[in-house]
Amino acid sequence: MKTAAKRNAALRLGLMGAGVILAGTLSGCAQDMSDLKQEVAQLEARPGGKIEPIPEMKPLPKYAYSVPEEVRTPFMPPEDDQVDDADGLKPDIDRPKEPLEHFPLDALAMRGIINRQNATYALIRDGNGVIHEIMLGDHMGRNYGEVVEIGESSVTLEEIVPDGRGGWKKQTTVVKTQSGRS
Repeated sequence: MKTAAKRNAALRLGLMGAGVILAGTLSGCAQDMSDLKQEVAQLEARPGGKIEPIPEMKPLPKYAYSVPEEVRTPFMPPEDDQVDDADGLKPDIDRPKEPLEHFPLDALAMRGIINRQNATYALIRDGNGVIHEIMLGDHMGRNYGEVVEIGESSVTLEEIVPDGRGGWKKQTTVVKTQSGRS
C-alpha cells in the first residue's frame, strides 16, 4: 500500500514539475517583439539589388563522327583478346560438389597431415570448425580447386578461374598450415 502512495506522490510531483516548465516556456513567447518587427521593417525598406542577366550561350559547331568500317567498335573486345576455346579448359559444373567446395579458401585452414595405408591425407578445418580428411584429387574452395600436392605444411591446389576475357585459366594456390584453435 505504501508503494502505491509513493508512486502517486511521485506522479503528482512529476506532473507539477512539467506544468511549471510548460508555463515558463509559454510566458517566454509572450514577450514584446516590437524590436524584431522594427528590424524586419528596416530590412524590407532597403532597395533591392540588381541581378545581372544570364550570359548568352553561343551554340557549338556540329560535328559528325565517322570512322572507316574496318575500325573496331569500342564496345567489343579486340579480336586478339577474344577467347579461343581450342584448349577447352573449363570447370566441370555437372560434377557433384564436395563438402569443402562450399567454403571460400580463406575460410579453410590446414591443421596437419596423416599418413595411413601408403596414402597422405591433409586435415582441413572448414568455416564451421569441422575437420575433413582430404587426399590428392579431392576438391576444395569455390574456384574448382583440385588438390595436386600435399606437403608437410601446405596443400597445393590447381584452381580453374575466369581469365577476364570470357574464358578460363589454371591458377595454383597454396593453403598453409595454421596452428591454434581459432
